[in-house]
Amino acid sequence: MTNWKRERKIGKKRDSSNVVITKYTVDEQTAREIKKAGPLYGSQGRALQIATEMLIRMEEPPAAQSLASRPTVRVSMRVRKRTHVLIHDLAKSKYNDDPGQVIAACVKVLNMKTIKL
Repeated sequence: MTNWKRERKIGKKRDSSNVVITKYTVDEQTAREIKKAGPLYGSQGRALQIATEMLIRMEEPPAAQSLASRPTVRVSMRVRKRTHVLIHDLAKSKYNDDPGQVIAACVKVLNMKTIKL
């Protein structure tokens, strides 16, 4: 009976305890940009992880933008717990308690040519 677990590769090496699957409300342009960045970094969650790590180290992060004037969509992402916590911490401290603005700032960071840390 335990053989099926090995066939399905269910074991101790899974990373499900370190991963959070969550939905964020972002504008359509941001959703398209994060989708384009996915293959470059391996996945959309990995691109977001890299961008948040750079964002917390920046002296002057990109300014907050309101999402009220733009059409918004809900995007489901699979991110690490640390990335999820960083997004919510940045939202509380710098981006008007809105994780969507943090993700928009992350897309700006990914598109920057030079970054001042």
